[in-house]
Amino acid sequence: MRLQLIILGFGLCLLSYGCGGGVSDAPQTYPVTGTVTLDGQPLSSGSIVLDVADNTGKPAAGGIDDGQFSFESTIGSKIVRISAVEETGETDQYGEIISVSIIPEKYNVDSELKADITADSENILSFDLKSE
Repeated sequence: MRLQLIILGFGLCLLSYGCGGGVSDAPQTYPVTGTVTLDGQPLSSGSIVLDVADNTGKPAAGGIDDGQFSFESTIGSKIVRISAVEETGETDQYGEIISVSIIPEKYNVDSELKADITADSENILSFDLKSE
């Protein structure tokens, strides 16, 4: 019985070490803040995603509220994707409210927006989008 307890204790120690408590392998992140306007007006709400330009890492994302955003990202070249929807006032066949994108595809799906996140700058970004 004593041997079983020792083995169980040793197993729990190994398990707890493997589940955390060691040095993190997560990449260092840095604050990113900024503004988004659409046709000169602050974007009331939406989301912003920084995709890694060479597809070698994980994207970073944050919400946009009253044209402002703030979140953390890894360093490097990014493709910026901005999304926002507006309710049409109509409902679909299931009674759900229909929403449509108010951001042109050149700012999200086929984004032309770029950003470079660095460790030695404030990483303040500003995007002035045009609906047409």
